[in-house]
Amino acid sequence: MVELYNWKADDLKAYYDKENEPNNNESKINLISELIKKDLIFPFISLKNLNLVEKVYIVLPNVKKEVYQKIVQIFDFFNFGFIYEIEGEYFIYGMDKKLQFENGIMIKLYSPDCKMFQFQNLFELLFQYLKIEHYLILNDLCDGKKLLNLIYDGLDFLEMYNPLRNLIWNDKDKRWMNHKLFNEKFEPLYHPLLPEEKSD
Repeated sequence: MVELYNWKADDLKAYYDKENEPNNNESKINLISELIKKDLIFPFISLKNLNLVEKVYIVLPNVKKEVYQKIVQIFDFFNFGFIYEIEGEYFIYGMDKKLQFENGIMIKLYSPDCKMFQFQNLFELLFQYLKIEHYLILNDLCDGKKLLNLIYDGLDFLEMYNPLRNLIWNDKDKRWMNHKLFNEKFEPLYHPLLPEEKSD
């Protein structure tokens, strides 16, 4: 998989000719088919020429199971978007400690040029109605490519970067993990940024 795929999406149409038959890349098509069967990669449709200029990112770090399906149904109203299940931890300024969660949602929405702040107000009312206490709504973000270009004086290094090479299989937890963050026993190499205070 590391040799076949990099961090960029691949255009499957490029491996077929005008008659919709495989061309000389039949071996690569077979490899991609095997990865799809094993749920290691996921095909998706990329939309073009729709002028989807507005992007909104919504993070709901802790969602009750009975609310999850309602959120999916509501945001299914939008023509183009993605919903991800997430888990992890978060910290809000003023809290005593970090909060961990396992049932979180991240929503990424795309829309034409519109008054997105009106939708944002509706999102806030929706989350209040569903009694979701903590949420994050992000839009109008800066262009990350321009920022990276200023920092690294060019983006050529992105052509060679492949994050899949950072992962090794953790047989104990049955998951892929970044070996740069753990030792051979999968113990963290670095101390947490916000160490927990010891209680007396």
